[in-house]
Amino acid sequence: MGIKRLNNMISDHGIYSRERLLIPISNPDILINRTCFIELDVYAKREVAVLYPNDVPDTRTTYVSNRISSEESNKRVVDSLKRSMHVDNETAQYYWSVSNGDPRAAFAEFSADLNWDRQAGHS
Repeated sequence: MGIKRLNNMISDHGIYSRERLLIPISNPDILINRTCFIELDVYAKREVAVLYPNDVPDTRTTYVSNRISSEESNKRVVDSLKRSMHVDNETAQYYWSVSNGDPRAAFAEFSADLNWDRQAGHS
């Protein structure tokens, strides 16, 4: 995966507006005996494994803000599912949780349940 794609950038200009860039590793052996932190990257909009020099997190990174960003991101996805499925918040949240946070899988599960319900004559 390329650096621009991994960082959710369209052009090279995004490089200059970021505090950090995600860089794919080509040799997984560099992870041996290292401490890896799972964080939400707000630009790439995904959770990533982060290695810091000397295995010490960047002092500018706050886990609270990452958790809040992750919660806000999840809420946005659930709201989108709710609108797409034409269901209430609890139903959208249920399908989001059973799909392990994969919106496509949530929608597929919901569609499968609707088809089953129609075939069973419950509609």
